[in-house]
Amino acid sequence: MSTSVSTTAAKAGDAEYDPITFSVMLSRFNSIANEMTLTLEYTAWTSILALARDYSCAIYDAQPRQICMFDALPIHTTSMHLVLDEIHHAFEGKVNEGDIFMCNAPYRKNTHVGDVVTAEPVFAEGKHLFWSVTKGHQLDVGGYVASSIIPGAKDVWQEGLHIPPLKIYDQGEPREDVIDLYLSNLRYRDLLQGDLLAQLGSIGKGRARLEELVAEYGADEVMTYVDHIIDYADRRMADEVRAIPDGTYESVAWADSDGKDATNIPIKVKVTVDDDKIKVDYSGSAPQSPSGVNGTFATSQGAAAIPFMYYIDPDIPHNHGCFKHIEAYAPEGTICNAKYPAATCCATTCPTDTMHDVVNKAMAAAVPDRVVAGGARAANMPNFAGVDERTGEDWAAMFFNNGGGAGACKGTDGWPILATLAAMGGLKSLVIEQLELLYPLLADEMAVEPDSMGLGEWIGGPGIRLALRPIAGSAEVVTFGDGQQNPPHGVLGGTPGIGGGQYVENEATGERRYVSSTGHYEVGPGEVRVGVSTGGGGYGNPIDRPIERVRRDVRDGLISRETAAAVHGVVVSDDWDPVVDEQATAARRAELATVERPLVEPMEPEASSWLRDDMREGDVYLLNPTVG
Repeated sequence: MSTSVSTTAAKAGDAEYDPITFSVMLSRFNSIANEMTLTLEYTAWTSILALARDYSCAIYDAQPRQICMFDALPIHTTSMHLVLDEIHHAFEGKVNEGDIFMCNAPYRKNTHVGDVVTAEPVFAEGKHLFWSVTKGHQLDVGGYVASSIIPGAKDVWQEGLHIPPLKIYDQGEPREDVIDLYLSNLRYRDLLQGDLLAQLGSIGKGRARLEELVAEYGADEVMTYVDHIIDYADRRMADEVRAIPDGTYESVAWADSDGKDATNIPIKVKVTVDDDKIKVDYSGSAPQSPSGVNGTFATSQGAAAIPFMYYIDPDIPHNHGCFKHIEAYAPEGTICNAKYPAATCCATTCPTDTMHDVVNKAMAAAVPDRVVAGGARAANMPNFAGVDERTGEDWAAMFFNNGGGAGACKGTDGWPILATLAAMGGLKSLVIEQLELLYPLLADEMAVEPDSMGLGEWIGGPGIRLALRPIAGSAEVVTFGDGQQNPPHGVLGGTPGIGGGQYVENEATGERRYVSSTGHYEVGPGEVRVGVSTGGGGYGNPIDRPIERVRRDVRDGLISRETAAAVHGVVVSDDWDPVVDEQATAARRAELATVERPLVEPMEPEASSWLRDDMREGDVYLLNPTVG
């Protein structure tokens, strides 16, 4: 994130403001948050934290207002203040130096049960000035399946241990009995104890660096510039929102299923822009589901805010001053904001990705130059678990290598391997050899899937084909996503992605079991799990893509010759380095120029044809399967 600022960062006539000190303070806060991030990454034990980086670190003042969250996941960035506020109020008047708190409870305004928050107050000059905070996704939280995301969970008790705001250190002394109670309810205790210590080390690093900052400048000056930083973001964001035409913008998108029997679940949105305020209203969306496919209050706030971060100047700090201009409303008891005791373990992916996507759909008419086409939802994110028959040891792995592509926007093709919309590129894929080294899995294939992305003047990022087999016994697989049947949308004439899918193939018989985007199933010896992720949606009319770029897309294996001619109107030879047939291309593009392209495509449910095209006679399809 850039830390460049203008000399008008403070209000006119503010005698306490110095632009150099302002820039130094902003950079120091970013540097502290970055050091917290690196501390967690380099000391965590599980691959989901140490390699995939499914965590965020942040600094808040004592109120608590978000000051800085550097290089973090958007679904955390936009909502972590909510759970910290719950901790703050639960222990109001009882927060002491050396205390550390924990919370993962979705109904205490956390994102989902898999995200564990640790928070340490920072005192200096005898006053509580800051909070140093981390949120990390755990490999397991003690649910009925070895995973922290269990689509088949029926209620909060099946999905795992819910921890309300809880003090785990009291004035510098660990509450060993409380920590032992937590760890005793988890699988893989040693690994998750290591991850907890990594989170504590991260917030401890933040506390130490904040104490140094106050010792250098004094509490009064530091807190004065905290106000300046928040005020700067407030005024910059207000100007950005005013640049969006006032009005009400509506759309609808569909989640693949409710995690049980219903499919094509509608999620509706109405976005109202009024001066410097944005209200995102999810009223009219489907009722809450009987599974873990439900949103929480926190994820509804995050899903509403994330798309607007694309539309603003990236130099604006993502802090309290920025986010105060966006208000979200999701009626309790809907799939967007479930009511206790509904399970919500899938919340950060499904339905949050769809809730995020529908806002971009609605805003296509308002900010066509800034809007982003639909990106791949987390349809093919597998959590593997099993017993290694060679050692007798339990193992589990959560990774994001099967992520699809990002949507395109004006001037830029989409990124590959996005992982999820809620993370928006913040998660890492494991190097495939790392995955094979760490777990009893063998990768038969990991490759770009041709013709998987939406096309346009700018094309979506490609999807990925990933084939994995267990090599030391069977493995249980949990997938927790969306968007196979309802693919990423294209905008301003761009086409949608393919949707993609997943199946288990028996090598001896050739039989395939296709599985929906959420499910819990087994991969046995002699079987391979294949996931084909969708590419992102395209932006702009495909015939406006430069001919040379289309030729290179064919050469590089992103699209086929047939697709180049059919959609882009570019006819090329069958050579390894294709040659453009200029006469045939001119004729084909003239033909396509008569075709009217929609603002947003698709605008109907179940638009993907991938499953219908890929399934063979005799193959079976399993909707939201469960094991046991």
